[in-house]
Amino acid sequence: MSDRLHEIMAEISVLHKELIISKKIENANEVFEFIEASSSDVQEHYLNLLLQYYFQENDLKNLKEVLLVGARFDMRFADVKNAFLNIKRSGENVIEFMEESIVFLKDTDLEDNLSEMYEYYIQNKALQVDLEQALELIKRNRYICAYCYKNGDKAYSKLFLNENLLESLKRDLPYLLT
Repeated sequence: MSDRLHEIMAEISVLHKELIISKKIENANEVFEFIEASSSDVQEHYLNLLLQYYFQENDLKNLKEVLLVGARFDMRFADVKNAFLNIKRSGENVIEFMEESIVFLKDTDLEDNLSEMYEYYIQNKALQVDLEQALELIKRNRYICAYCYKNGDKAYSKLFLNENLLESLKRDLPYLLT
């Protein structure tokens, strides 16, 4: 299996590069047609990676299409950060769409990601209104709240700390705050 995994990864890399160069990546249905000739294991792995790609790119339309074919990926906070950094206009975004996954996401790789998101928010005053809904969802994550509480000296902590959630954590899950 490990030899086949290397083959799959190589095939996926070539597919992805071709799709980007040809701009077919911009339409999930064109991607589906393009990968039809690939083996089923390549298709399955690629669709899962494609879902992650669309999430990171904040491409809600294509994300929905790929979800409909059963793709899934293990979200990391770095994915959320990339999606946040790709919010460029108003309207629903992938963070709002994947609300439950964002709120319950457990990750330990927070410091650099929160810092980058903070800088993006601060430097893009014109986008702050458009970022607000995604920011509010991220602030509902108890692990982010606990992390910001424990790292209150960081510039981003005040932005991402949810005071109401913090009170709930102090009462119900105090071990997260130690």
